[in-house]
Amino acid sequence: MATRTEITTKYARQYKKASKKNKGAVLDEVVAVTGWTRDNARRRLTQASKHPPGPGRQVAKQPRKPRARKYSYDAVKVLQRVWAISGGQCGKYLHATMRILLDLLEAHNELTTGQDRYTTDR
Repeated sequence: MATRTEITTKYARQYKKASKKNKGAVLDEVVAVTGWTRDNARRRLTQASKHPPGPGRQVAKQPRKPRARKYSYDAVKVLQRVWAISGGQCGKYLHATMRILLDLLEAHNELTTGQDRYTTDR
């Protein structure tokens, strides 16, 4: 006896071309042979007619261009440091306290211009 996949591919073309009345007869045959329910058989036959088995033509996809950086590497390092000092605040609260934290770090000589990749560009 043929496998269910072979049976499905065999009847898929016939099911696709059949009229509405004849589709019922094709479904009855598939159900009798495979033991599936009518709903499952209908779903598998339509799926098999849309996507025939086989390796098909493999098209090599072009690699996607990586997204441009929003922040420079140096800015990310300073931002990570400020975020860690702030206790890991979420973006909303970190944004609100960023200027205060940067001013405090500059006042205590934790961040100095030209050192640790820090610049005062705003």
